[in-house]
Amino acid sequence: MRRFLSDLVIVFSLFLTAAPVYAGEQKNVLILFSDNQNWNDCGCYGNPVVKTPHIDRLAREGTRYQNAFATTASCGPSRGVFYTGLHVHANGQYGHPHGDHNFRLKPKVETVFALLDQNRYRTGMIGKYHLYPEDTTIDFQPRVSSYQVKAMADLATEFLNQKSEKPFFLVMGYHDPHPTSRTRPEWGVKVKESGISLTTYDPREIPVPSYLPDRPDVREGLAGYYQQISYLDAGIGRVLDALKASGQAENTLVIFTSDHGSSEPGAMANHYDPGVRIPFIVRDPKRAESEQGVVSDAMVSLLDITPTILDWTNTKGPKYKLHGRSILPTVGKKQLPGWDEVCLSHVFHEVTMYYPMRTLRTRDYKLIWNLEWRSKYPLPIDTLSRSTWKETLRLQEPTLGQRTVQKFLFRDEVELYDLKQDPDEVINLA
Repeated sequence: MRRFLSDLVIVFSLFLTAAPVYAGEQKNVLILFSDNQNWNDCGCYGNPVVKTPHIDRLAREGTRYQNAFATTASCGPSRGVFYTGLHVHANGQYGHPHGDHNFRLKPKVETVFALLDQNRYRTGMIGKYHLYPEDTTIDFQPRVSSYQVKAMADLATEFLNQKSEKPFFLVMGYHDPHPTSRTRPEWGVKVKESGISLTTYDPREIPVPSYLPDRPDVREGLAGYYQQISYLDAGIGRVLDALKASGQAENTLVIFTSDHGSSEPGAMANHYDPGVRIPFIVRDPKRAESEQGVVSDAMVSLLDITPTILDWTNTKGPKYKLHGRSILPTVGKKQLPGWDEVCLSHVFHEVTMYYPMRTLRTRDYKLIWNLEWRSKYPLPIDTLSRSTWKETLRLQEPTLGQRTVQKFLFRDEVELYDLKQDPDEVINLA
């Protein structure tokens, strides 16, 4: 009898050790995920024109990363990296899941949703998911246009106010500022349906980044892009307000980032910085005031988000090793040794445009290996449909920003850039 009681105590102790954390110890996660947004197109990243007061507030209360990267500049594959912590060659999501592309995660790959479900988390996905197969472990995934930020915020409020003893994991998958086929002034936003006032921009006042030509059509496109970013920011503000009103903000890790850079030529489906460098802000409510409003020099990527979430929530990872690592040690710190490089890989953006690349980036240098360098670079449909590219061809302009069109389409096998001396990545040292 005594041995039985002793064994019972041991078993009960193990049960307590393995039990997930609830009630007063809840550790929630909120992800705010934009689409096609360059790293410096927020006020807090130094953009002098675009208005993003809610994203800026998040930066003041958290840690803003100066060197954050998507490992690939394509929507579906980038999300595969985000939700699995694995490069595309390991998770199987080489390209888009929709239409004729038909790429999908490998059968035994577990998403962060599935892992948190095993830890008895309440999971929600509102807006753009863009992976296949659909994740059956997601508890709350209502149908909604990911361009309608107010409707998304209303659903987030519903999710946050649900009575539950379980902690939560919620992803807001916005479609903005992904370009649309619409033109200004609405730029893809149905104003009457959205319920949010638009912030508009004068194309003449838009700063044109150096990788693009300074033309009226480019300025017009950038003005619409900025309008979408401000619209996105308004939606983010509503979600952050709902989180605070729910009384759960002090137990919730908030991460804001983007899947990759813009769809302009030289950005989407490229490893040049306009394609892969992204905004990345983490608000840890447990940090002291001295660790808020910090700008971190750590080099991080979307590979690191799943490991970070698992770390924050004390959730067991999959049986296989993840390619990323938790960034929690870097939060609230300006510098930390050992965070000095990121690795990038390329994908099928569409089934007909595979152009494999492997890239190593440090703070000062970037090394790109183009495996199919003898082939002409195939542009993604998003870039082909933009006025920037169409007008460049129509006008027979020899350059695209600082880079020649010839060099853009026909690349060297190896590209090496000194990013301090050559931030536009046009002088190949290889």
